[in-house]
Amino acid sequence: MSRTEDRDVVVAYLDAVGRLDLPAIAATFAEDVELVLPYAPPGFPKVSHGRSEAMEVYPEGLMDPMDFADYRIDALEGRPGEFVAEYTSNTRVLTTGRPYRNTYISRFSVRDGRITRLAEFFDPVVLVTALGGEVRLP
Repeated sequence: MSRTEDRDVVVAYLDAVGRLDLPAIAATFAEDVELVLPYAPPGFPKVSHGRSEAMEVYPEGLMDPMDFADYRIDALEGRPGEFVAEYTSNTRVLTTGRPYRNTYISRFSVRDGRITRLAEFFDPVVLVTALGGEVRLP
């Protein structure tokens, strides 16, 4: 695949999560995808292996569609199929009614038209407080 086609897979993923379109999200993942969320708070997996396990990270009924926006997607020089993306979310947690607005930086690996690895970095404090939790300094 060309660099443009690989980038289109990243955009398709971001658009699908932005709409919370679960079948479309799954369609962007390779069967053996690795999903890495290094800053995931307790209750969320830090690493998921395989499409089925990765899709469990996108539960229905937790949030409105993520409304991802402000994409900046850069291809890594000399690394075919490797991208870094920056983007934002603007949604609401259904269980608390609180807004959830975060910023993200993610590393995507794309092979044969599917995402084989995604490492997503976000501010977990924003997520915890939107879910109704509290973070206090000691």
